[in-house]
Amino acid sequence: MEQEAPMNLIYNVDLVVKYLKRKQAHKWGYIRYSIFRKLITHVTGYSRLYYIRKIFLYMVENEYFIKEKTDKRSYLYKFKSNKETNVINKEITITFE
Repeated sequence: MEQEAPMNLIYNVDLVVKYLKRKQAHKWGYIRYSIFRKLITHVTGYSRLYYIRKIFLYMVENEYFIKEKTDKRSYLYKFKSNKETNVINKEITITFE
């Protein structure tokens, strides 16, 4: 059984980000994790889901994606272009007496 070499997280994230920018992934809109999983597998060549998930979670934590909750218990992700920011919509009620 052949073992994979240890993963360099930052290097792989840079590879994936460059690939997504070149493909203009920000124009794809909101898509499922499974699509990004296949893209990360294609770019990095890793087949272990642990490595792929680690790369994806690092990218989510460092705000490369905009995350949107669906009506079910899942999320859709959109790759951010350089011009987009995360917008947080919250409703606040203030009453004065």
